[in-house]
Amino acid sequence: MPPRNTVLLAAAAALISLTACSSPAVPTTDATDDAGTPHGYVEGAAELTEPQLTIATIDATGELSLLDLIEESTVAVDAIDEVTRISTDGRFVFASTPRGVSIVDTGVWTVDHEDHSHYYRAEPAVVGTLDGSGPSTVSGGGSVTAVTFADSGESVLLDTADLGSGRVTEIDRLSAELVVPFGAATLVAARDTVAVLAEPDTSIPCIDPQGTIATRVGVVIGCDGGAVLATVASDRVSLEAVPYPADTNAADRAIELRGRPGRPAVAGVAGTSGFWLLDTRERSWALVPTDTPLLLVAAADDTDGNVVALDVDGRVLTLDGATGDTLAATEPLLGETVADPDMLVGVELTVDASRAYVNAPTEGAVFEIDYADGARVARTFDIPTSPLFLVETGRQS
Repeated sequence: MPPRNTVLLAAAAALISLTACSSPAVPTTDATDDAGTPHGYVEGAAELTEPQLTIATIDATGELSLLDLIEESTVAVDAIDEVTRISTDGRFVFASTPRGVSIVDTGVWTVDHEDHSHYYRAEPAVVGTLDGSGPSTVSGGGSVTAVTFADSGESVLLDTADLGSGRVTEIDRLSAELVVPFGAATLVAARDTVAVLAEPDTSIPCIDPQGTIATRVGVVIGCDGGAVLATVASDRVSLEAVPYPADTNAADRAIELRGRPGRPAVAGVAGTSGFWLLDTRERSWALVPTDTPLLLVAAADDTDGNVVALDVDGRVLTLDGATGDTLAATEPLLGETVADPDMLVGVELTVDASRAYVNAPTEGAVFEIDYADGARVARTFDIPTSPLFLVETGRQS
């Protein structure tokens, strides 16, 4: 493998041309183009008036299925062997296997223009595979999608527009612990530093980078001492450190952060103490204790400040984001699943404006929870073949 600095410089040169671009799939103004194409037009896709929310699951047989939450219908799209992890950018499913990553277009997505959004539906399709070694972390944003392979420490930059056309096109490969596209820029975490790829003078310390999430304010990368927050103003990316409070226990570090798309606050499990609430608008962390240890947690960031969690007993909880008090709880919906660590690997908790979704592999179901209405189980979707992995698509990631 070439020296890390050499690879980073080569990748920077290759990406300079991208720093002024946005995704070519969606125009960025409300005007029609010279040919009279209406704003928001995407060839081959229908534009609709509401998000086309879909739950993608992979079961014990490797079958990837899409559950349409509007029509309550399910369609099988692909069979993928030996899946170890899945992730999404809000449209594509990226399934990690020992041989690399299989990519599937779920055919539903949202484009956020801040003052309005566009909602699209097209036919789902298998895009292709990307060779790599070990578990992968996928980050999408703008014109580039980044896939980082844990075992090799190699990140692959893909052309997002080409993924939408059914092609896997590599822009470059570079050595890094984590690569995160951010609009037209690309953030690279390597050698205990986060830097902007095309702006070598923009960097900030970040030891052991793990976990990344986009918020309304910017992009967050987790570090052992807190987080790095990337924001943009006047086309210039800025990096800020958002440290944990003094004397934070290392065991309480937030490894994964979850939240509702388009909101500034996100949450992460704080060891066995409770949860962290990171307000990216205020640049502050709050450690919120809970009566029971949590396995997964997501900030709804609604007007009531709700936080949704899965606890060690398999209950889905609605928590007060300020105090950690349990406002409502389900029965132990995942009681059998949480008793088996092997079954917990692919369990996901996702939250949108009014509902939370969680997969229960051992129980063979996906649960829809109305977290603002007493943690009521609104719908139960039976999946007899065991939903080992889950992501929600059709919305902005």
